[in-house]
Amino acid sequence: MSDTGRTHTSSLAVLGALLFVTARSLDSTGAPGIPASADPAKLSPSDRETLAEVESALTVQLENSGTSVTSTLAEVAAAVAYVRGRAEVPSLTASGYDKLRKTVLDGLGATSAQGATIWPPTSQTAVQRFGSWNEALKAAGLATNKIGRAKGQLRFDADAYGKAIAEFLADCESRGTAATYKAYTEYAAEHKGEVPSAAAVRKFYGSWNSALAAVE
Repeated sequence: MSDTGRTHTSSLAVLGALLFVTARSLDSTGAPGIPASADPAKLSPSDRETLAEVESALTVQLENSGTSVTSTLAEVAAAVAYVRGRAEVPSLTASGYDKLRKTVLDGLGATSAQGATIWPPTSQTAVQRFGSWNEALKAAGLATNKIGRAKGQLRFDADAYGKAIAEFLADCESRGTAATYKAYTEYAAEHKGEVPSAAAVRKFYGSWNSALAAVE
């Protein structure tokens, strides 16, 4: 099942982006199609449906571009096969995704613009579509992120607080937004249960500025 219309990226195309960028994060050569184990012919029917939605998105996006839809789609297919063929299910943070996304967009000759539908979409699009970053990872068949949480409880240790703030700062940098308390409140809501709440961070460090200073 795919979303209709060209005003936004379909959910399946979003999942294809997650898989493609994850492959980029795993392969240091930047060419996920290279490994011999990456055989697109062995992809599942659901992954082929995902590729079809990615093709639709790329066809619109690259209509007036010198970049070939066929070659780009072949790379995406190889990337998905590469991820699926791994013994250990990989994962990727939202901030890591957004950083690698910029590299992908540069390769496609595409730039993010307000009101424009760009593939791969931002991590925020994935969060909005699936409810949270972890739910998006799950939908793509990827491993979810666990940020310093003790098993079976929602308590975070000092390292988890530091890691959560560091990843939040990286996320802000990738988006070009200010690292404000309000922004972290929204970030924590998007990653509910995965990172400490904004109130917990302020209580732990004494103030928001102290929290930022602690990880610089």
